[in-house]
Amino acid sequence: MERVGFWIRAVAMIIDGIFLGILQMIISFIFGGGFNLEGANTGLPLILSIIVSILYYVWFQTIYNGQTIGKKILGIRVATLHGERVKMGRMFVREVLGKLLSYLILFVGFLMAAGKSKRALHDYVAKTIVIRAE
Repeated sequence: MERVGFWIRAVAMIIDGIFLGILQMIISFIFGGGFNLEGANTGLPLILSIIVSILYYVWFQTIYNGQTIGKKILGIRVATLHGERVKMGRMFVREVLGKLLSYLILFVGFLMAAGKSKRALHDYVAKTIVIRAE
């Protein structure tokens, strides 16, 4: 199992951000009354965007063997410490609780993936690794 570090994970995150940004623009357009940027970050569009993001990162990766679209394109995936598939509960802890913690400490948790163990804070919290996909 070859672990992957910070940069390839960052590129996957950018690809996912572009994909989610497009989805959120569509949500804003449909439920926010068109491209009204003032109302795009409030009410129903905001709630739906948060739900879509959580579903994308938790449910999508659980169903698709630890891969988002960005991870799939780059040939990487999230796995348990033993290389097995990550179940829904652990993926939720990693993607929601662990990443929230990483954001709260000013992104330092993400930068940890540049270290020797190639694990970010959310990987430690959920006992996961990011590896090359077979």
